[in-house]
Formats: sequence, C-alpha cells, structure tokens
Amino acid sequence: MRRLLLTYVLLVFACAWTTSAAQARTYMAPCVGPGKSGPMCHFWTARAVSINDGDTIGVRIDGQHRVWQIRFIGVQAMELHHYDPKRRSGECNSVEAADRVQQLARESHNRVLLSAQHPGTRFTYRLGRYISVKVNGRWQDLGAIEMSEGHTLWMSDERETAWNNVYNKLGQQAEQKHIGLWDPTHCGSGPDQNVPLRAWVNWDQHGVDQADVNNEWVKIQNLSATTSVSVGRWWVRDSGLRRFTFPRGTVLRPGATITVHDGHGQRSGDEFFWGLGVPVFQNIGDGAYLFDPQGDLRASLVYPCVVACTDPNQGALQISAQVRGHQYVLIRNVSGQAVNLYGYELRAPGWPYDFGPNSVLQPGQTMRVDLDGATAQDSALDRHWGSPYPFLHPRADTVRVQTFSEIPIGCDAWGGVSC
Repeated sequence: MRRLLLTYVLLVFACAWTTSAAQARTYMAPCVGPGKSGPMCHFWTARAVSINDGDTIGVRIDGQHRVWQIRFIGVQAMELHHYDPKRRSGECNSVEAADRVQQLARESHNRVLLSAQHPGTRFTYRLGRYISVKVNGRWQDLGAIEMSEGHTLWMSDERETAWNNVYNKLGQQAEQKHIGLWDPTHCGSGPDQNVPLRAWVNWDQHGVDQADVNNEWVKIQNLSATTSVSVGRWWVRDSGLRRFTFPRGTVLRPGATITVHDGHGQRSGDEFFWGLGVPVFQNIGDGAYLFDPQGDLRASLVYPCVVACTDPNQGALQISAQVRGHQYVLIRNVSGQAVNLYGYELRAPGWPYDFGPNSVLQPGQTMRVDLDGATAQDSALDRHWGSPYPFLHPRADTVRVQTFSEIPIGCDAWGGVSC
C-alpha cells in the first residue's frame, strides 16, 4: 500500500507540473517562424517579470501565478557577478548582454513567447525555452538577436535542435564583424595584444569519446616567431560553463603550442590537464575559446564552419588513397609554396589523424600515411595512423585533409562517393 500510495503521489505531482508548466495555454507552430520548414515547437505566452542575466529571465506564464525561471536554449552569455539591474557587474560582455535583453523585453512591453520542441526541457531548476519578443510589430527570436550582435556564444543542444544552425551561423557572422564578444579589445587592450594566437580542438576522436577523455584536447599556438606570451590566469572554455585556467607563470614561447587535455594527468612541459571525467566538446557543434585575464576573447575555433569557410591551403594538396592490399594515403603538395599540415587533420569517416609539429611539405613533396604502424616509426615524410586493422572501404569511402572546423583542404573519394 505504501508503494502504491507513493506512486500515486508522484504521478499526481508529475501531472500537475506538466499541466501547469508545460501545457498551459500552449499551441503548436514551426519553431523558427510561420511558414518556415523544420521541427514544430510548443508555444506559451507569458510576461517577463525579471531579467536575471543575458540568458535567463523570470516569467509568469499566462493563466498561472507562479514565476518560472527560464533558461534560454542554445545561447550562453558571460556571467554576471551582481544581478541588481541598477548596478550590474560581471565578466567582460556580461552586462551588455543583460542590458540588451532588458531593453528588448521593455520594447515588447514585457510580453514574451516561450517555445520548445519538448515541453519537459529543463536546465537544473530552470525551464529550457526559446524566447521571442515583439519588436517593431513582429515577434523576433531573442537568442538570434543576441547571437547576431555578438552578445552570446552558441551552445548547441542535442535535443532542442531547431535553432542550432541559425545560431551558429549568426555567431560566425558576428565573429567576422569583430563585434561584441568577438572584439579582442572590448574590455581594453590586453597583455600581448598584438601577438597572433591560433586555437584548435580535437572534438571527435575515434571510437567512444568517453573511453579516452584525454584524447580530446584544445591546442593554443603562438604564431609569433619572436615574442613570448605570459598566459598565466588566462583561461580556455567550451560553450558551457566549464573552464580551465592556466597557472601563474605559464609562458607560451614563440612558435610553441600548449595543449589542454580534458581528463586527469600530471602537467609536463606544455601539456596540461583539465581534470574532468567526461569529454567537454559536443560532436554536433561547439567551440573552444581562449580568454585573457580581463575577459577578452583572444583566440577561438567554432565548428562546424558555416561562414567564410576558406583556408589559404585549399587546393594545395592532392590526396590519393591505396585501398587494395596494404592501405595508405599519399598527400602531395601540388602548389608552389610550402604547406604546414600542423593544425590540420587527416580524416576518414570515424577515423581522425592529427598532424603533429614538423609536418611541412615543400612544393612537390609527398607524405605517406600508413594506416598501420606506431608513431614511433614516423619520419618527416612517412607517418603512421596507428590502426590495428585497415578501415578504408575498398568499394566506397572518402579520405580528406581538413581543418578542425571541417573546412576541406584536399580529398579523395571512390565508389560513387563524392568529396
């Protein structure tokens, strides 16, 4: 009887929550706007009663008395430290994001539309919702406005997918304009401001990501040939709230690269460990970001690339795969200039290989990458993928050199498959 009573109470509570929070005055419509293709969303009308920060507001859903905390789906604002609207303060760009949300809510007379593909979407105690405000007589998605103005990072969602591609595109367009978060001097000229830095992330390793957390990593390279950068108290993060702060005294030497592995380990030279038990980066899309101590974004990589997806080395490489018998890939530099493959990857579906330092191909040179063999056998022009078995399908497959944001540099395909 006690078990039956407990089950009944839980069912009553679940039904009450579903009715009050998820189904009150709801209707269905296309998530990204009337007449648009794509998934359908549930919509609720509500009134904004508080602006917590650039990605969270408090609302009262029509027909209810309770105030619900709403976490925006798909975007991530920088963190506030003080939330009082009259004296907001926090990380670089955080106040601007919160102020912009407040301004748009006021223009909408605090009337908002909430939407979600799945009514039960939550982020801890907060409901997860897309938010629309009425501006100039029409409803506009608040996350899209923030992304287009550079106030937020794109935070992809595997379940709520409706706006993923739009937000990613708007964020990369803002990056091209160097506005908001993408202005590296937004909060003032920082340390070593003129030293060029490059970031890339190994976000999709072979096999199950959780099986080898340390094989997911972020690399930061100092592109200057003469100037060191003191990166102590700088920090890297993904689009979520996870961050790794470099210890005081950390120096990135000219031309050198520091690597931050997701998992546990002991620092050795330029190798650092985040200390996490799970992979950091989403395979459906994410970003790696390097911030200086004052909170300016100094280097990043957002994937997949969807805006201005070009690379200086596109067309410089000829790729050919030997798939019968002993398998290997030949990479030939057909350009008139040297090509440095460091910071690129060789990838067959499900099988990535990242080129290490000293991977320069002079004009006319060819690098051979055998699928088998250990990296200890490597030389300048002979490399080894390290697979225990051949994995290129002789009937149909592809192999290509690409950036870690999926910009293709060179490709070979066969069996009716295209690059």
